[in-house]
Amino acid sequence: MNFDKTDDELKQMTEEELFQYLDAKAAHLSKHTSPLSEYHTKRFASLASTISKTEFEYDVVKKIAKENDRLAWEKFINEKNKENEID
Repeated sequence: MNFDKTDDELKQMTEEELFQYLDAKAAHLSKHTSPLSEYHTKRFASLASTISKTEFEYDVVKKIAKENDRLAWEKFINEKNKENEID
């Protein structure tokens, strides 16, 4: 599916076509995501708490950041294993 639609093309779509297009694009983009690094998780959480004027809960964020690092390593290892299977 072509995900490079112009504004005019999007405006001419029916509501149902637009939501189908957006769902397909979201599914396509979600295939190419990676968890945030520990540094970026802490940084974005800090910025979000500052903007929303809420308390920055370091222990909770650190736990999420560690889990993201674990998931990133798992994804990296799985991708390398797939590459090695092709060779």
